Amino acid sequence: MPEQDHTAHLDPAQLDAPAAPPAHAERSPREARRAAKRQGALERLERKQLHRAERAARGPGAWRTWVLPMLKLAVGAAIAIALVKLAFFPTAEQAIADEAFPGAVFEEPLALVERGSIENAVSVDGTVVPVEAVPVRSTRAGTVARVDVADGQQVAAGDVLYTVRVESQPQPAADGTVGPPTSRVYNVTSPAAGTLTGFALLVDQSVDIATETGAVQPPQHLVRADVGAAEQYRLTSQPETATVTIEGGPAPFECGGVRIVQPTGEAAATGASATLSCTVPDDVRVFVGLAASIELVAGAADDVLLLPTTAVLGSADAGIVYRPGASGEAEEVRIELGLTDGSRVEVRAGLAEGDEVLQFVPGAADPCADPATADPMVCGVGGGFAP
Repeated sequence: MPEQDHTAHLDPAQLDAPAAPPAHAERSPREARRAAKRQGALERLERKQLHRAERAARGPGAWRTWVLPMLKLAVGAAIAIALVKLAFFPTAEQAIADEAFPGAVFEEPLALVERGSIENAVSVDGTVVPVEAVPVRSTRAGTVARVDVADGQQVAAGDVLYTVRVESQPQPAADGTVGPPTSRVYNVTSPAAGTLTGFALLVDQSVDIATETGAVQPPQHLVRADVGAAEQYRLTSQPETATVTIEGGPAPFECGGVRIVQPTGEAAATGASATLSCTVPDDVRVFVGLAASIELVAGAADDVLLLPTTAVLGSADAGIVYRPGASGEAEEVRIELGLTDGSRVEVRAGLAEGDEVLQFVPGAADPCADPATADPMVCGVGGGFAP
């Protein structure tokens, strides 16, 4: 039987195309791992959903429904009971402590009357001024006959400045005749040593008696200051000398001839202060207008009774202090005062050594309350009373 050619009917394109892979071919390792991960994720999700469904079917349970809320209520009740006991039912120890140390009781600070030394030194601020000029006055009424000096010239006390001619008519004679007039010449001298100022006389100029014809300005200087009532009260006796300090000038020097002049007339009516002045020594070089500090020592005492000024109502002659009373009320005590240095005052009568009085006058502001304004002499360094 002749053989049949089975390729005679095939299309040439089918013969050239590659063969398709079989359906049961194996996957690559990477694809297998990805498929395994997806399968694991699906299984975990199914387990989680199953667990939630089981919990929802069982309900909250007895622990969450009953036990936990009851525990919360018990703890809150215990805390509330403890707070009430502490607030309204203190222990015996706490009650004794509260009675022994009441928190609302404040004790007034006290000052002790002690013995010590005190110096009454008053310091005031002043200015260097020239000595007042001394006026030159005519001692006769007449005509200037001669001028011996010129304005601005240095003169000594007693130097002749000018002469005055005084003419007079003689008395009539027995026969009624009148003789020629007579004249006398009088010298006008300098009242002080210094510089002649305001001197402008002319020969033949008429002058009257006591007419001011110029002035002599002495070369000396004064230190002058205003003194208030508080400083005058501290000056129980007026010193004769003072110590003057000029900033940037010579060393402190003694200034003599201390005078305190009270205001009069219109100055007194306007409330002007008294004026203190002293004379600068001739060997001390100063200039007009310099600022100066004047210190006056008006007494000192040793082994006397002293109190801080904050405890005394009043600062001169008589004062009032307040002594703690048995009933708790302050007792008023009148005392006699002596010297003071501004921070302490001498007690001459009314109290004894060792007595205690209130450190601050009742109702008065505490001078040591504000460290910024507290006086270190009274309150000590950094505030607080200096014992």
